[in-house]
Amino acid sequence: MNNPLEVIETDNKPLVSIIMAAYNAQSFIGQAVNSVLSQTYTNWELIIVNDGSQDQTEAEILKFKDPRISYFKQVNKGVSSARNKGLEQMKGDFFCMLDSDDMFPPKSIESRVDKFLEAEEIEFVDGTVLVKDKNLDKTIRTIKFNFYGNPLNSLISLDGRSFFGPSWMIKIVPGKNYRFKDGMTHGEELMLYISISETGIYAAVEEPILLYRVSGTSAMSNLKGLEEGYVHLYQEVKAFPHISKKKKKYLKKRICRIMFLSYLSKNKLISAIRVVFRYLSL
Repeated sequence: MNNPLEVIETDNKPLVSIIMAAYNAQSFIGQAVNSVLSQTYTNWELIIVNDGSQDQTEAEILKFKDPRISYFKQVNKGVSSARNKGLEQMKGDFFCMLDSDDMFPPKSIESRVDKFLEAEEIEFVDGTVLVKDKNLDKTIRTIKFNFYGNPLNSLISLDGRSFFGPSWMIKIVPGKNYRFKDGMTHGEELMLYISISETGIYAAVEEPILLYRVSGTSAMSNLKGLEEGYVHLYQEVKAFPHISKKKKKYLKKRICRIMFLSYLSKNKLISAIRVVFRYLSL
């Protein structure tokens, strides 16, 4: 629970909406929710959407009685649909995602809200991500960002300067459509970020803002699914009028290289060769 000596008072503080999609998450969702309850910043709402879980996920969620937590459930439609359900319900000034098997460090929300308040033009705030093992005992990798500016070119280039995954906090700006592409299970965060980044400034904090659990069942471990996600991403980006043909061509080249090397790293030579021909035909 929160340490009362560290709690940030909610008076005049912006409301932060946290979107959590959950599918068969009984093992870790309690830790995820408790990490939100332990935030030093307390003016938040947690919107949990149970995406047709077949285990005890619902029972674990219903153990929590905090009025800031809202719970919804639906038949299984995938992570993008579940997150969109949460986005439809949110009331915040800012929003962010927290996967049901990950955790927020105690100052995750506070540090990012403080960064927003430094400059009006900041719309997207990231921070240090600690990639952890399944039990969160060991830090496998530390990812830091020092990019500042409009992130669109960085996102299209897949250069890693402004993107890891579900680690952005986003200011809600009238007129922008905050929605994931239904049906996408890989690359859905990148697709959202590209779609809203024609304007706005990205900044990052030094503070750790996400403990990302590598469980062996993550979306990134499924290369075929990742390939399909990238194809979907590229086809969507092709239709964006604000992105030049040159940048679209470069995006396709980068995706092809990433997938080729990913298959090679798993000793799947035939798949690596196949993916090159597939992307050349797009």
